[in-house]
Amino acid sequence: MRADVIGRVRNTPLPKNQGLLPLFEAISNSIDAIEESGRDPSDGAIDVEIIRYAMLPSSSDVGNEEDNVFYPPILSFEIRDNGVGFTEENWEAFNVADTQIKVAKGGRGVGRFIWLKAFEKVEVDSIFRLDAGLAHRTFKFSLANSDGISDYDYSEESDGAEIRTTVRLMGFGEDYEKRIPRSAKKIGHRIVEHFLEYYVLTNMPIVRIFDGSLDGGRLSLDDVYEDLIADTDRQQFNVKDEAFDITHFKLNVGASVKHHVCYCASRRVVVRKNISNTMIPNLPTTLTTDGSDEAFVYAGYVSSQFLDKHVSQHRLGFDITQEKTEMFPAELTFSEVEAATTEVIRENLRAFTDIVKARKHERIQEFVNSKAPEYRHILKNHPDRLDAVLPDVSDRNLDGALYDIHRDIESEIRSEARQLLEKGVLADVDEESYDEQLEKFSRFWEEMNEVGKANLAKYIVHRKLILSFLEDALNLQDAGKYSREEAIHQFIFPLKKTSDEIPYDQHNLWIVDEKLAYHWYLASDMSLSSVPDLDSDSRLRPDLIAFFDRPIAVVEEDAPFNSGIVIFEFKRPMRDNYDDEDNPIQQILGYVNAIKEGTTIDRNGRPVRVPQATPFYCYVISDLTPRLTAQAEYANLSITPDGEGYFGYNSNIGAYIEVISFDKLVRDSKRRNRRLFEELNLPETFNDNDGENDESR
Repeated sequence: MRADVIGRVRNTPLPKNQGLLPLFEAISNSIDAIEESGRDPSDGAIDVEIIRYAMLPSSSDVGNEEDNVFYPPILSFEIRDNGVGFTEENWEAFNVADTQIKVAKGGRGVGRFIWLKAFEKVEVDSIFRLDAGLAHRTFKFSLANSDGISDYDYSEESDGAEIRTTVRLMGFGEDYEKRIPRSAKKIGHRIVEHFLEYYVLTNMPIVRIFDGSLDGGRLSLDDVYEDLIADTDRQQFNVKDEAFDITHFKLNVGASVKHHVCYCASRRVVVRKNISNTMIPNLPTTLTTDGSDEAFVYAGYVSSQFLDKHVSQHRLGFDITQEKTEMFPAELTFSEVEAATTEVIRENLRAFTDIVKARKHERIQEFVNSKAPEYRHILKNHPDRLDAVLPDVSDRNLDGALYDIHRDIESEIRSEARQLLEKGVLADVDEESYDEQLEKFSRFWEEMNEVGKANLAKYIVHRKLILSFLEDALNLQDAGKYSREEAIHQFIFPLKKTSDEIPYDQHNLWIVDEKLAYHWYLASDMSLSSVPDLDSDSRLRPDLIAFFDRPIAVVEEDAPFNSGIVIFEFKRPMRDNYDDEDNPIQQILGYVNAIKEGTTIDRNGRPVRVPQATPFYCYVISDLTPRLTAQAEYANLSITPDGEGYFGYNSNIGAYIEVISFDKLVRDSKRRNRRLFEELNLPETFNDNDGENDESR
C-alpha cells in the first residue's frame, strides 16, 4: 500500500461506542461491489457470519446477557458478497490512501483504516472476472508492517469458479466489543437502521446473518426491516437555498429503540441524535395510533446534496459551521439545519403531541388545584412553559419541575424589576408612548403580584402540612406509646440549634403564637450559659428561649434591654408522672430567675444587664393530665374559657405563664390559618403522598 498504514490508523478516529462501524463499512463495500457488478439489488446477496469464542477468553469480560439469553463475546465477523470483487481497479484503489474511486458515492477512501482500529487483522479472499476468465486474489491487512499488506497471492481460475468476495474482520478489540449488542437480532437491527435509506429506496441487496445462537442459524434482514417499520412518509423542506429530504419512520418498538433523528450522507447514517423532550415537547416514550395497542417510536432520516458534500473524511460528522459567525453571516450552519429539521418533525408529530399536551395539562391542573396551589400563576400566565414537563412524570418530579419553572419566572421578574427601578418606571416617556408604557408596566406589576401570591401560597401549604404532621405525632403510635417530647419539639424548632443556624422558614413558632415568628434570637434545648447573648452561669436547659424586637443593637444607655423574653417548655404527650422536681411550671419560673441573676454580653463583647422590669412570657406545652392540672391550680393559674389551658401572672417574679394543651395548640393554630387554607382550597388533611410531594419543593 502506498501509505504509512500504521500512521493512518493511529490518526483515524473511532469512538469506543462505535464498534459496529467497521462492520458497516465492510457491508457498504459489498453493496458498492454488487452495484458495480450490474446486478439488480434483488439478485445481490450479502452474508454476515458472527464468529464467537468457543471458549471464553481470560479477560474479565466473560460474556453478557440480553433478553435473558447469554451470549459469548464476538471474536470475528465474516462478510461474503457476490459483487464485482477485487478487480485490478479496486485493488489499485485499495493500495492508495484517500482514494477518490468512490467519491461519487460519498466514499472517502478511509473505511479500511477503521477496520484496523477495532480489529487485529483483516483477511480478504476474492474471485473476480478478467477480460478472459477469472482470477483469485487473497491477502491479509494488518499493522504488522507499514504498508499493511502481507501473505498476498494472485492466481487465475477456471470459468467454473463462483465470483465472490469474503472479508474477515478478525480479533475484535475488547474495548469495542464489550460496548456493542451481542445478539444477532440486535446487530441486525443496527444494520437495518444504518442502511435504512437503502431499504426505503429498494436499493438494498439481500442481507442475511448467520449465528449459532439463532433459531435455524439464519436471520434475514428483510424480515427485520418488515418487523421494524410500521409506516413511512417522505417530505422535502428548504433551509436558506439548500433542499433537504426527510423520511419519517414509525418503528415498531424494540428493546432500547428511542425516538431519534439521523443525518445522512450518500445514503448512510453519519450523525444520530436521540430526540429529547426539549427538542420535541410532549413526546411520550412510545406512540400509539387511535384504536391500536401497538406502540412505535419515531425515526427521521435527513439527506441532501449539501450533507453529501460536507460529510467529514471519516464519516463521523459534517464539516459545517455549527453556529452563525459575524465573518460569514450568510453561510448555512448545522444548527440552522437542526432547527429546521426539528420544526418539520414537530409538525409531523403534532397529532400525537397535541393529545399528550392536553392530557398533561389536565393532570397538572388537577395536581395544582388539589396539592400545589402556589403554581396556579404558571397555568394562568405561562402555560407554554409546561412544555418542559415530561408527559409521564411522577407526582414528586412534577412538583420539582413546577418549582423550577416558578423559580425561573421569579428570577426574570426580579431582573425586570431592577431594570425598571434603575431607569425609572415611566421616566423619559413621551406623550405618544405613555399609554403603551403604562400598559406594559401594569402587566409587569400584575405578574409580580402573581409570583408574590405563589410564594405566599407555598408558605400556607407548608403550614397546613406541618399541622397535619404534628397532629399525627400527637396520636398513639404503632408501638403503643406516645411520641417523646423531643419529637414534638422538632416540629416547633430543631433541637440544639440557634436562630443564627436555622432560617426563618424552617421553624414553626407560629403554631404557638403568630408574633413569635418575629424573634431576634432564639436558642433551642441549650443550657442558659451557652446562649451567646445571655451570660448566665446556670446549667438549666429550657426547651426554647427567645428574645424579641432587638433594640439591644441600637439601645440608648437608659433604654430597656428589650421588649420581652419568651421561654417554652414541651412535655411528652399524655405524661402524668410529674413530681415536685418535675413540675414544669416551677421549672420554667426557675429559668426566669436564672436569667435575671446572670448578666448579658452583647455581640460586641460589652456587658448588658437584664433589667428586673424585663417582661417574661412562659409557655408550657403539654396535655392537661390530672397531675399537671393540679399543679396549675396550685400555682394560682386561671383556666381558659375553653377549658383546655391555664394562664396567669406571677407578679413576684414578673412572668406571664400559660399552660396550653396540645389539642388547643393545634386547634387554635388551625383557626388562625383557616381562612388562608380555604382560600387555596386545601384538603382537610394530607395523605402520605401529599407530604412526600411537598418535600421536593
